[in-house]
Amino acid sequence: MARAAAVIVVVVLLGAAAAPAVAGEPDPTAPAYEVALTGSERGMRWKGRETISFTNPGAAPLDRIWIRLWGNGGWGCRGMRHVRIANVAGATAGAPRVFCSAVPLRLATPLAPGARGFVAFDVVLRVPARPGRFGRRGNLALLSNAIPVLAHLEAGAWRLDRYFPIGEAWTYPAADWTVRLDPPPGVSVAAPGVPQPDGSRRLERGRDYSFAAGRLRARRATVDGVAVTVWAPRGRRGAPLATVMRITRRRLPRLSALFGPYGWPDLQIVVTDDALMEHTGLIMTSPDDWVITHELAHEWWYALVGNDQAAAPWLDEAFASYAEEASGAQDRPWCRRAGRSARLVTRGTAHFREREFRGYDRIYSEGACLLDLLRERIGRDSFRDALREYALVNRYGWSTAAEFRAAMDAVSPVPLGDLWRRYRVR
Repeated sequence: MARAAAVIVVVVLLGAAAAPAVAGEPDPTAPAYEVALTGSERGMRWKGRETISFTNPGAAPLDRIWIRLWGNGGWGCRGMRHVRIANVAGATAGAPRVFCSAVPLRLATPLAPGARGFVAFDVVLRVPARPGRFGRRGNLALLSNAIPVLAHLEAGAWRLDRYFPIGEAWTYPAADWTVRLDPPPGVSVAAPGVPQPDGSRRLERGRDYSFAAGRLRARRATVDGVAVTVWAPRGRRGAPLATVMRITRRRLPRLSALFGPYGWPDLQIVVTDDALMEHTGLIMTSPDDWVITHELAHEWWYALVGNDQAAAPWLDEAFASYAEEASGAQDRPWCRRAGRSARLVTRGTAHFREREFRGYDRIYSEGACLLDLLRERIGRDSFRDALREYALVNRYGWSTAAEFRAAMDAVSPVPLGDLWRRYRVR
């Protein structure tokens, strides 16, 4: 790995440097990222330097942080590690843990309560030679959650959940991102954020930062005040760009009407059959209406209204599935009554990993069914208004099952206890 210029890492008092927006997580570390990566090998390899600043929200000095390397999660420590960090400044790196998806960094100087600190390191990303959300096919490289990130701090403990291959186990503190991506000649980059004069992109209050690269073509339009770009590989058969843009023109305003305005100035849509994924300001989707709508809905339920995607994935997946119906991408309700698998809805990812992922789809369908049943109990108009208000109150914030339950109980004209018990919403 080529060494980048050394970055001096300092610790400053919170008041001495502007902290990014805090999004209401249990322990608001308020990270900010500065990332500069240069691409090579047709966009299949990226290297550069990353700086992370963060706040110590606790009452005691902070002497260690954890960095998540989620791109290694699907491979573990066997063979090539597709995400590596080195030349750490401001801390000493320990041995990778959690199947090489987490690295501890012991800070050179413990960070005082309320103070703000920085670490920096070199980064190398090698896109795996297989299709997938972090993978490649033909001229398209998908880099979903490939950039190293600060782990989530909850109740003073670092969350080190395992990688989950068919959903998301990552839970990120909301952060401000300044990212510069310099692709090789002939390669385009689909990446979120407002372009800056120095060539970087600025994404504020983002849950994560992902991108795609390759020989791409694009279609651009302004939809409901949002600068939308749809990307697809050159040479892809058919005309997905026009189709996806047409669907986006229809669904994005309806989702805004349901849950409040979209949260960022731009939206990137990468058309691919290899990943159905959501990221702040960017989705990866097939050209199917219901899939596009589901992934767009995640811009609210996960990106704008954060949640614990490892312990309570239903708080975004069920809501995104319900949005397919509510915004018109499907013409019938998910259910008329609770099914036998209702008890699975509020389970965490660990439960399904232990059972070889059986039943994980129930989080989507039965979770959306719960919202259908709440709508029938509370009343269609009252539920619509209450759900929109909940999204607005928690905008750039944090959702829990207890908070959602309390919000629905507050507006319901009838008791909801039997539903909460049936679905184990506590």
